[in-house]
Amino acid sequence: MEKSIKTTLLGSAAVLMSVSLAACGNSNASKSTKKTTAPKTEKVQKKSSASSATSAAESSAVSSSASSKASSMSSASSSSTVSAKNLTPQQLGILVVLNQNPQLLQNLNTSSDDPVGLWYASSNDNNTSPELAGFDAITTHGDGTANLYYKLNGNNVIIKKMDPNSGNCVADEKLMTITVPVSQIMQNYSTPQQQSQVNNDANKLRQGNN
Repeated sequence: MEKSIKTTLLGSAAVLMSVSLAACGNSNASKSTKKTTAPKTEKVQKKSSASSATSAAESSAVSSSASSKASSMSSASSSSTVSAKNLTPQQLGILVVLNQNPQLLQNLNTSSDDPVGLWYASSNDNNTSPELAGFDAITTHGDGTANLYYKLNGNNVIIKKMDPNSGNCVADEKLMTITVPVSQIMQNYSTPQQQSQVNNDANKLRQGNN
């Protein structure tokens, strides 16, 4: 009987030790799992940070490119204004003709004895009315319907010409005012070929009333 009790106690102790060892094993396995999974989370965070940095860099590059294009467009606009200011009144007059009535240029190649021609008149010659003060003119010396009066005003060219709907006959017609951006006028003076043609045409204009 005594041996049986001892055997039973030893068996119970063995069982308790097995349970304790099993619990310890599970605890160690849990710790091992935590140690191996932690670096993965850290790597994911690092990748996320790297992705955010790349996205920010790309966004900055796009913003810089847009700013550069806007600056380039602004410089181009300023450049066309300066170029217009550097033109002679005759050159600007040809550009106004090209913008408003290109058919007038057919009158350039007439001989000096031909009454039909194309003349340039400076603002000093156009003092017939206060409305035209300060305006240069391109004229055929006809009835006035083809006359173009113009002057540079900042980033615009102010143009005056007869309004065919303002009267029953030419004598009754009044001048209409048109404002054209310099950039639009300068479209016909942007290539070397265009510049050469405009310069040649400007040299063919007859002066004043001669």
